Amino acid sequence: MSQAQTEADWKSSAHNTILDRFSSLGPTHAIAGGLLASLAAASIGAYVVTVDQTIVFWNAAAERILGFVPQEVLGRRCHEVLQGMAPGGLTAHCIEGCPSIRYLRAGLVPAAARLQLLSSSGERKWVSVSPMVVTGILKDAPLLVHLFDDASEAEHFSTAKESVSDALVAGGAEILSHHPADPPSQSEAQSLTRRELEILRLVALGKDAPSIAAKLGISRHTVRNHIRNLRHKLNATTKLDAVVQGIRLGILQIDR
Repeated sequence: MSQAQTEADWKSSAHNTILDRFSSLGPTHAIAGGLLASLAAASIGAYVVTVDQTIVFWNAAAERILGFVPQEVLGRRCHEVLQGMAPGGLTAHCIEGCPSIRYLRAGLVPAAARLQLLSSSGERKWVSVSPMVVTGILKDAPLLVHLFDDASEAEHFSTAKESVSDALVAGGAEILSHHPADPPSQSEAQSLTRRELEILRLVALGKDAPSIAAKLGISRHTVRNHIRNLRHKLNATTKLDAVVQGIRLGILQIDR
């Protein structure tokens, strides 16, 4: 089957809900449908969350493995739905913030893990989970892509992960977590004001200037001035760079 056919089939399925969720936010929130089609067609489970841990995509393999249909999970926090438990753990693995974001802050590659995830039946299933921090799907906002599988064959999961990663990169995405960097020191960036931090948080969630202005009750011009100032303070050339810098500095508290 060709890539065009795969994407067409996916767009007509129930798993394209992420497009519906973001299309109402305006043309600047362009979703790379081909990238999500790659995730939709994956043989292993894939779900995507925003940096505040809200699930915005859930593929057919995820439904097969855990039993949840997209409508049951989209718009909810991943730790509330899946309640991932590490071996020997007594609390949900992700409830204190996404581990992928913590690794990114530390300049490390997010670690794969063996977790027990809650299924729709109420039972827990052992799965291998591999997280990635990906840019290029939602404009100006990094997304957290989690690949997982309940199969016992580690080689199969590894091969499937590589296939998905290659497809994302080929489609124009960047897997930020594959290129870790030392976290910048606080002295490398000027302190942001409360308002600048508020706007940076909204940018990280994929909001554009008009929607930020409407939410905060200020003009678009004021929003753009704040964005220009915070980019300067963070030595960032783009809004996405500013978001990544904010995460790595630990000043962007949006994952809880």
